[in-house]
Amino acid sequence: MIDIKLLREDPDTVRASQRARGEDDAVVDAVLAADERRRSSLTAFERLRAEQKSMGKEVARAQGEAKQDLLARTKELAAQVKSLQATADEAQAELDRLMRTIGNVVEPEVPAGGEDDYTVLEEVGTPRDFAAEGFQPQDHLDLGEALDAIDMARGPRSPVPGSTSSRASARASRWPCSAWRCSVRSSSASSRSSRRPSSRRR
Repeated sequence: MIDIKLLREDPDTVRASQRARGEDDAVVDAVLAADERRRSSLTAFERLRAEQKSMGKEVARAQGEAKQDLLARTKELAAQVKSLQATADEAQAELDRLMRTIGNVVEPEVPAGGEDDYTVLEEVGTPRDFAAEGFQPQDHLDLGEALDAIDMARGPRSPVPGSTSSRASARASRWPCSAWRCSVRSSSASSRSSRRPSSRRR
């Protein structure tokens, strides 16, 4: 989520970013309107709350009809304070919802549009012609399942959303790599041990 200060101080930059992404820039004005509603409601809320506290002392000192008038006023203030608090809460919820729809501000040199409107900055080497080689590249998920390293069918049953289930072969292959990295870091920092990490099997 971007900083609300950026929207307040430089809304044109955010509008330009939205247009560059191919998204609606009217959301910027909607955010600013919700922010103004929230801020004005809170200002009025704080003012009436201060009056409410001050009037409480006056009620304690008042007598007779004057006291009844003050009590009626305190009831009005309580209703207004409650209404302003609800308005501020609604504006805050709307502000949060709208802010989540705005992406990060793009850099000025980024071409406008979506993923199909990219600009190639540099090509290194020659891309392989897999069709000419008679080779069909596979998706990493297909490779993982073919190697019996991951279980996509079991993943959705996990309590963690979007997770996959690694099989023992994949977990066993990760451990030596992690141990090797730790060994290299430890060796470069203080230890000069040349011992290789042992492999674990499950």
